[in-house]
Amino acid sequence: MAVQCIHLGVGGRGKWPVAMFAERDDVESAAFVDVHEGNMNAAMEVSGLPESRCFRTLEQAMNNVESDCVIVITPPDSHVEMILEAVRAGKHVLVEKPFTKTLASAKYVVEEADRMGVKVGVSQNAKYNAATMTLSRHLREETYGKARFGLFTKIGWRSKGVHHSGHDDHSYLWERGIHDLDTMRYILGALPVRMWAHSFNPPWSPYKGGAGVSGWVEFDGGATATYFATFEPHKSGGETRVDVDEGTLSLEGGNLVLTRRKADPEILPLDAGPASTDLIVNQFVAWINGGEEPEFSGRNNLVTVAMVEGMGISSESGRIVSLKEFVNV
Repeated sequence: MAVQCIHLGVGGRGKWPVAMFAERDDVESAAFVDVHEGNMNAAMEVSGLPESRCFRTLEQAMNNVESDCVIVITPPDSHVEMILEAVRAGKHVLVEKPFTKTLASAKYVVEEADRMGVKVGVSQNAKYNAATMTLSRHLREETYGKARFGLFTKIGWRSKGVHHSGHDDHSYLWERGIHDLDTMRYILGALPVRMWAHSFNPPWSPYKGGAGVSGWVEFDGGATATYFATFEPHKSGGETRVDVDEGTLSLEGGNLVLTRRKADPEILPLDAGPASTDLIVNQFVAWINGGEEPEFSGRNNLVTVAMVEGMGISSESGRIVSLKEFVNV
């Protein structure tokens, strides 16, 4: 039987589950909730859902349709309120990143979900592409030896002006760094141990603060990752590479490349698998139906939120921060 889902937010990032669910038989759109008429009309056209299943509030939707799950794709500052409303009504939740904007609130949501016996997952899909997943597998299996050190840079202008973290002290970390750090720890397949960061804001930045970050993360097992990222540069660029015992593994234009010293680079075959959002929905539905807790569960995502919060604290205090200060690992 299909999982019945209320879509809370059907514009912007909310469009992908509306379109996907119309093509699947294991999940079904039960209702739409949005305050913008244009978003609602577009969603109805894609899905065929009638206007009688469209509402202005989550409470109205939950009171008028049968549902199992709520897909929360609203501005991040509203995530806690929206997730808790759904969880306390006995609904499972899949929420877009960031999970919440503080670690304390994320922990509270996980505790409430446990209390109510429902599942909460965080749709952080950036890491689920063929090249990144293949790189992660090779590092976890130590195909070419142990991971020793890595470089993760993401330098690109943020289009369409200021986004949801415009008033945050560490805007890049909460807006895009949460994807970067989540992907970093997924690639290395290990828990972060210590971190240091300097969050900065160029004078031309329209953000309140922290439109860039420079730092490093030490992982369990000894690998160290250098991190530099900003969405207010004048020239874009970026690199993802990890040095292992036998060479350097790097992501280059959708390829995974192995470069050994004094040898020509070798493009490695990529593992096959579903698209990123398909993978998330597949595993979330399986979890609801009694399957294994996925890597993107709210509980597992606490480490990613802790990395973001820890880097902000490190930047403000100038000290190296331990993950154990934030979560029990």
